[in-house]
Amino acid sequence: MKFFLGLLFVVSICSNLSGDDLIEYDYEVDAYYSNVSAFIDLDRDNNITDAISFSETQIYTDLILNTLNPNIFLLEAAVHPMGIGGLYFRQNHEDMYEKAKVQNFNLVKSVTAGFEEPYSLSFFIGRMMVFKNKKEDHIGNNRAYIGYLVTIGDYSIKDNLAHYDKWYNLEFKLKGTRNKEDRDLDWSFRVGSRIHQNSDFENSLYIGARRSSIDYKKSAWSFVYNSAFSVMAAVNAKTLHLSEMELILEKKWPLSWSEKVSFGLGIGYLYNSGDKYSGALKEEGIDNHQLILRPNLKW
Repeated sequence: MKFFLGLLFVVSICSNLSGDDLIEYDYEVDAYYSNVSAFIDLDRDNNITDAISFSETQIYTDLILNTLNPNIFLLEAAVHPMGIGGLYFRQNHEDMYEKAKVQNFNLVKSVTAGFEEPYSLSFFIGRMMVFKNKKEDHIGNNRAYIGYLVTIGDYSIKDNLAHYDKWYNLEFKLKGTRNKEDRDLDWSFRVGSRIHQNSDFENSLYIGARRSSIDYKKSAWSFVYNSAFSVMAAVNAKTLHLSEMELILEKKWPLSWSEKVSFGLGIGYLYNSGDKYSGALKEEGIDNHQLILRPNLKW
């Protein structure tokens, strides 16, 4: 409850700022990560770079060189629908959840693995550029940015069960989305630390990267133009022992019956050494090896 009261307070502040044209809103709907964002312009002269003609290398170079010259403050409230669905399914259909197991494989865990919280609130300050579309004024998520991110929440997930845990992430992040008429490109590189108040969860240091490409003009079966990958590694903050590693490869298929719709199927592997947990959570048992299945529809 306190989490949502805090969120409402921040939203009310943003609403007051919006009247001065200092704030812009955007949203994203996805089966695994849906969010509402507020971009607060720190540059009164509104000199945010339009990088529509930049190559991918130029984008990275320009952002990195201007890391210490922030022009944007971002507030984001996010939910993980599939993660929440896994919590609901196990809590309300325990028998069916157990029947979803085949030896050490659980279908529900495979589809929902990789998301450690049901929802979160993020604060970002850094450097941003945009990719303006000549056909429309709305920029949407056509942005790239680099900077410092603080994410907070009050629940953590283990084995599709939520545990009360006030946690926060501290990250340095480079992220972007570029939607062209016939191609969509997403990328994210991050390094950070996750800190827990619940002593049954161990604090960690992590590094991760993700890149996704969809080309609606190329062959739907092209792995070069229509695919994605995601990799993450984490170590225990105390011992520096490997605590978790995740690798996901995804094939995407642009759907011919719509210009901007695609179906993706990710297959991955999640390794958990056991150093991620302590106390009661470690004693109850840990799946060291987890298959990840991640179907998704993008529009």
